[in-house]
Amino acid sequence: MRLRVANVIEEGKLGGPQVRIVRVAAALKDRIDTLVIMPDENSHVFREQCATFGVAYCILPMSRITKEWKSAIRYVILSPREVFRLRRTLIDRKADLVHVSGGSWQYKGVIAAKLAGIPIIWHLNDTSIPALFRGLFYLFGQHANGYIFASHRSREYYGSVLKYSKLERVIPAPVDAARFDPANDYDGDAELVASWGDALVIGTVANVNPIKGLETLIRAAAELKDVNRDIRFVVVGPVFRNQQTYYQSLLRLSKKLEVAKIDFVGARIDVRPLLKRFDIFACSSLAESSPVSVWEAMAMARPVVSTDVGDVRRHVHDRKSGFVVGVGDHKSMADRFLWLAADPDLRRDFGKVARREACAQFSPIKIAGMTEDFYCRVINAVSQRASKA
Repeated sequence: MRLRVANVIEEGKLGGPQVRIVRVAAALKDRIDTLVIMPDENSHVFREQCATFGVAYCILPMSRITKEWKSAIRYVILSPREVFRLRRTLIDRKADLVHVSGGSWQYKGVIAAKLAGIPIIWHLNDTSIPALFRGLFYLFGQHANGYIFASHRSREYYGSVLKYSKLERVIPAPVDAARFDPANDYDGDAELVASWGDALVIGTVANVNPIKGLETLIRAAAELKDVNRDIRFVVVGPVFRNQQTYYQSLLRLSKKLEVAKIDFVGARIDVRPLLKRFDIFACSSLAESSPVSVWEAMAMARPVVSTDVGDVRRHVHDRKSGFVVGVGDHKSMADRFLWLAADPDLRRDFGKVARREACAQFSPIKIAGMTEDFYCRVINAVSQRASKA
């Protein structure tokens, strides 16, 4: 009998966790029936990704908490009803296992699965938790039957937070190196790519929000503005309504530092045409766990310059496939950009090493196998405990 897994996520915006859900579910669909349960709000791109890869999904009303007080009040009022509706859906869909994605603050799936009597795996991709959610995690974390950590750094962080002895495994996000292959031709964005001409392009792929540390990238760009070389900086990613203030602050910082050659080009369903054109990939984040955008850039054989976040240092081998600098250290980041800008052979060699690492560590088949194995471990452990009761 095929295992039926409900993968629940309360955030609809397409980001790393959502991409991981789709890729793993698609890789497992010949063996496991996955139903992705997501909110209606902001999830249209996520739904398109599920449809493209043949992954079943279900839309439910699920509010999310934000710093806006009206949203917080709405969240408190609506959450109980949403949990019971989610519980009914899990029962109606005959889920054998609930995989709660998105981090420690997404606990509605945990409560609903507990009420439905269904085993729970909580997928944790945080490297810090605000005090409020730390308290909620203490309260609800005991109900999970197992934990998946998106990175070793997440596991290390939770080592000081977890008070429960549970099954656990570190499983990074996957990247299909056959789809992200610099040898392929990719349609799309020809006009934008052509507009960069012969410039050296340093790019990043990131939702525009404070955790991505884009100030560091802008300050690094400012360090290079007087270099006798045509260098363009490109940020690929959406600016959501609640991040408009932050986005405007980035534009003001660019103007203040006289950084003219930085383009915020918006979201892309397919980032591969732009990744292929990038000469250097940058990650300026303040915190990450298993950053999909970095792994994709590695698969596309781009040399990476990244802040020391998540498990980047484990996979971006410093001075072999890229450079790792301190969080917020824009001067070191600019220095590494210059080093790579001056040496096309070095960029090529770093890129080759990066792609080998991505192929070896992040293949969807490998990640799906690790996930399936953990599903079975949790199901078996729950069954054994039930038989002894």
